[in-house]
Amino acid sequence: MSSNAEEPRSPVPPPRATVVLATLNEGQNLPEVLDRLLRLPYPGIEVIVVDDGSTDGTREHLTTVASRDPRVRSILHEGKQTTLRAQCQGIEATHGAYVCIMDADLQHPPEMLMPMLQQLEGGASLVVASRYAAGGTAGPRSAYRWLLSRGAEWIARLFLPSARGVSDPVSGFFAFRREIWIPLNPLYRGYKLLLFALVMAEGQRLSEVGFRFEPRGEGTSKVTGSLAFVRVFATEVLLAARLRKEVRHRARRAGLAAKSLA
Repeated sequence: MSSNAEEPRSPVPPPRATVVLATLNEGQNLPEVLDRLLRLPYPGIEVIVVDDGSTDGTREHLTTVASRDPRVRSILHEGKQTTLRAQCQGIEATHGAYVCIMDADLQHPPEMLMPMLQQLEGGASLVVASRYAAGGTAGPRSAYRWLLSRGAEWIARLFLPSARGVSDPVSGFFAFRREIWIPLNPLYRGYKLLLFALVMAEGQRLSEVGFRFEPRGEGTSKVTGSLAFVRVFATEVLLAARLRKEVRHRARRAGLAAKSLA
């Protein structure tokens, strides 16, 4: 006896690693980024794309891919909310044991996620893809961009002890164990989530892998080199330092409570 009933679909296994992409008008780059991510030889990977009001076809492509591949999910937000806030929204929606943060403009090679995930599998809590670690390079850049980047690194290390254990504390390419994540205040805005991740992972095993910072694929950078960016970055460093104090205070309180129960 024949039946017209649709055959039940096999359940999709829960992902082990989640890649979070924050996008704004990356229609020319996102197709290649997604294609390369979904081809990675890693079992159980998903991609969450948080889009901040793109108008160049990014959303249409994302919707098409997500409709045919359950490994891709989207969070659509109207209006720009800065990279940090978009990434936080993506992290809060992750299902994987590992979270990978990267840009969607092809400057961060998706294939570098493999050695980063291997480091997490080996016990690291946070892995930073560094332009300055062995095998890495920052690529060609103007003297102004070099000064801006190096100045940001110096400020981070000066005011944030958590940033002193890695060679590239302002990298936008990193991965961490989901269990270390501490939700950030929704009012926080900025561009350098790694500053906060370094605080969350303080005292745990950190690792670095060198990577080549590639030229941007198409379009223009969403992070400006203006004084406005410098002001936002300085605010981020201070907020990360405040988070560090809060984390250390909670740890001390928990330690005292454990001693009182002993």
